[in-house]
Amino acid sequence: MSPTIVLVHGGFVDGAGWRGVYDVLRTDGFDVRVVQNPTKSLADDDATTRQVLDALDGPVVLVGHSYGGAVITEAGTHDKVAALVYITAFAPDQGESVNSLLGTFPADGPRPPILPPVNGYLFLDRAKFHDSFAADLTTDDAAFLADAQVPWGLDALGGRISRAAWRVKPSWYLHVTDDRMIPPDAQASMAERIGATVANTPGSHAIYLSQPKTVADLIRTAAAAIT
Repeated sequence: MSPTIVLVHGGFVDGAGWRGVYDVLRTDGFDVRVVQNPTKSLADDDATTRQVLDALDGPVVLVGHSYGGAVITEAGTHDKVAALVYITAFAPDQGESVNSLLGTFPADGPRPPILPPVNGYLFLDRAKFHDSFAADLTTDDAAFLADAQVPWGLDALGGRISRAAWRVKPSWYLHVTDDRMIPPDAQASMAERIGATVANTPGSHAIYLSQPKTVADLIRTAAAAIT
């Protein structure tokens, strides 16, 4: 029985960005679900993801992009999750948050152009969105993402992991070498710490949009390893 693939988006975007990956995986015969997290708090996103997992039968490959890596680290302890796939994602340990990991990024590396919070929510600087988040997308596609940003809550940024799923579940990591949101060195460090099987590819933080087949290939590898 093939596992179900559950896709978890990151901050500033919604689940619609997974459409290309979804289509590739569906063509391969996988059952796929896309979680639509509100990204207000890690606790809420954990609960929303678990609600999707509760409704499924059989094993699940749980996939997270960017902040979605924190969500799958928290929700991946669910007993139906058999594997974790991090797509240029944060991989915090118990007691850590995305915010605490940001503080460990190389000082001379790229920094996400996050604007000061407004009413408890964060946005990326629209003028810097293309270069930082989506450098390998067209100008028009990047502009749409910048203008369609989903507010990212401070409680999502600062939400701390209660128990890290990667300590008890096998993990895979897509290391994206041109990412200007999560520095490649930070990605490599997190992937090594969690003992992930690593695949490398050039591309931007929006790799799931620009190279859906590359992303799907790693998910397929993880699925094959648990069946």
